[in-house]
Amino acid sequence: MTKGDTRKPERELEQRVLIRQDWISAARQVLIDKGVGGIKLRALSESLGATTGAFYWQYRNLEELLEDVRQDWAERNTVPFTRAISEAGPSGMHQYIAYVRTLVLGGEFNPRYDNAIRDWAHGDKRTADVLREIEVFRINQLRGVFAALGFEGHEALIRARVTYFHQAGYNAMQITETLEERLLNIPYYAEILTDRAQLRSLKTAEEVRAFLLAPTALEHE
Repeated sequence: MTKGDTRKPERELEQRVLIRQDWISAARQVLIDKGVGGIKLRALSESLGATTGAFYWQYRNLEELLEDVRQDWAERNTVPFTRAISEAGPSGMHQYIAYVRTLVLGGEFNPRYDNAIRDWAHGDKRTADVLREIEVFRINQLRGVFAALGFEGHEALIRARVTYFHQAGYNAMQITETLEERLLNIPYYAEILTDRAQLRSLKTAEEVRAFLLAPTALEHE
């Protein structure tokens, strides 16, 4: 810097511009695209247009960033369901529809992120522990939905497990179907999982979409 130059030193500028969320976002995308083995400090720094020194303004080591990624996943891929179910009110069927809407149309839940975390968990105990904790939470959340639908005790738990594990397997297998096909299948899944057949009156994908976005009062809760 020359005399009178008011520009900040490079390291100070990097510290001001890059925050933890920048590194988390970059690491998240690498995890989804390449797996945890692709998360390398130099590559992350280059993708952000920064030096490795900028990383150490925010983190002591790479493991600290990886822990932030675990927690980012836990929140990013779980909170949308928690919020939707809570906002649906006391009706069990409305809660179930809110869950399905978030899953299919919400846009916040990223199934590839779940898949990447599960792959990572196979070889990393800490990730496996976080995954287990969140999956227990999600299943208990669904158990509450089925309890609100009138199912008791173990029946509510098993329906919650079937709902959750079928969706996890669906994502892991990366089943290919159009959005229209997926929407048309929803009334059948709903009948099998909830014992309610009301949605079977919806005959087109557009009718299912409209119902998910603005469900009307349902009879025989």
